[in-house]
Amino acid sequence: MVSPAIPAQFNSVLIERAFPSVRRSWPRCLLTASGKRLEQRTRIALVYSDMPRQLLYAVLFVLVAAALAGCGHAPVDSGAACLADLTAERVAYRTAEIAPPKNPLCHIPTPVRVSDIEVPLNQSATMSCFLAERLAAFEKGAVQKLAMQDLGHYVVRIEHLGAYSCRANSGRPGRLSEHAYGLAIDISGFRLSDGSRVSVEHDWRAPGPKAAFLHHLAHAACGYFSVVLTPDSNADHFNHFHLDLGPDRLCSV
Repeated sequence: MVSPAIPAQFNSVLIERAFPSVRRSWPRCLLTASGKRLEQRTRIALVYSDMPRQLLYAVLFVLVAAALAGCGHAPVDSGAACLADLTAERVAYRTAEIAPPKNPLCHIPTPVRVSDIEVPLNQSATMSCFLAERLAAFEKGAVQKLAMQDLGHYVVRIEHLGAYSCRANSGRPGRLSEHAYGLAIDISGFRLSDGSRVSVEHDWRAPGPKAAFLHHLAHAACGYFSVVLTPDSNADHFNHFHLDLGPDRLCSV
């Protein structure tokens, strides 16, 4: 079995609950040691001692600006950029208003209500835009490819148990769940193009191609999400995959 290729930008991910961002590799900007002569840094054949001081400063400013432009800027994902990406990826969503939660620490960065990520969800879900964006990439890059590989049919519906929920972490009662930030979703099954259904609860441990699909998919999910929990993780996850974009890293498959 050949797992679908994981996009390079998902290999290393950190999404802060209030300030999402994606780690990427960028050209390093190297500066010469301060003890070296100015002409060694610029490599421009000018006689600086004959230049007016103001002109020298102007030239240096242009050179530094050009050097920084070549180094590139680390990207900062904004809510507006994320929403634009959802539109480009044909995700069916609307911006969401969240009622004030009982716990004021619960909040969603760029909340959206999602009903379709190129295939419909069994029910619309409120989540962070950044989770919706990652789900869309997961559906396209892993779910459909593995469904065709293992089952010979496309997925036409993704079934889930919920996304945003202002509640504590089931394993750490003193800590909020990633669901409380709209950065987690619980996937329970899939409807296929032939009308059959794949259930995490019923097919995870049953022998056959459906189990193979679910296990392959769980492994692939670890390339898209920071935490993946399955029925093998604990009793709380007997009927679903927990996928989240929190600060922890755990691939429990």
